[in-house]
Amino acid sequence: MKSSMSYWNELKDEPTIRLIELFQSGSSTKSKKENAFYVLCHRFKKPVLQRSEIVCKRFGHDITVAEHITTAAFSAYAKKGGFQIEKTILQDPDDAFKSYLFKIAKNELINYYREQQRKKDYPYDGTERIITEFPTLEGMDLSLEQMIIIKAIESLTPSQRTVYLTYSQYEKLGFNLPKKLLEELRAHLGGISQTTIRTYKKEALDKIKSFTEVMKLTKKLSDGKG
Repeated sequence: MKSSMSYWNELKDEPTIRLIELFQSGSSTKSKKENAFYVLCHRFKKPVLQRSEIVCKRFGHDITVAEHITTAAFSAYAKKGGFQIEKTILQDPDDAFKSYLFKIAKNELINYYREQQRKKDYPYDGTERIITEFPTLEGMDLSLEQMIIIKAIESLTPSQRTVYLTYSQYEKLGFNLPKKLLEELRAHLGGISQTTIRTYKKEALDKIKSFTEVMKLTKKLSDGKG
């Protein structure tokens, strides 16, 4: 059986298009795929890194970010392996493949930027805790609708109420609840799954909605509009 190094030596001088075929072919052995990919990385890492450095510098990022983008670009190619020479306008396969990698790197830079913005805007700080009961509202002047909603919340099962109150307190548009909080919530409710959490949440929302709909209908009838 040939060693990994033997395969590397076999492939290191192969044309780029042949390496791509070996890597993307479903009939290639795992070893052939790995070595073909390794040679492609060895051959094209430098130009992709150089291009990434130029673009990153333009946006105020340093070499560390450029290296991250380069690694992410090759990882993205490794997952999909979707290069098709017949769809390129460049005749030289090396130039065509470089252009293809540059486009992936550009997308990875966009992903990086979005992730950094997401971290910057992340609304949680680790102080979030499970909420099991509605806070005391003695002395507060509540509207009829608010009182109806409180009655609806009180009518929920303990599990439904805990899920509803925790989500109501911490859920933010575009963000999932913190992983640690979700783990604590599932454990608190007996080691249930996230699917069950979603079910409790939907049941709670449906019940509260039914209470408010009855209130609106009653108000409409009392106003003589029914």
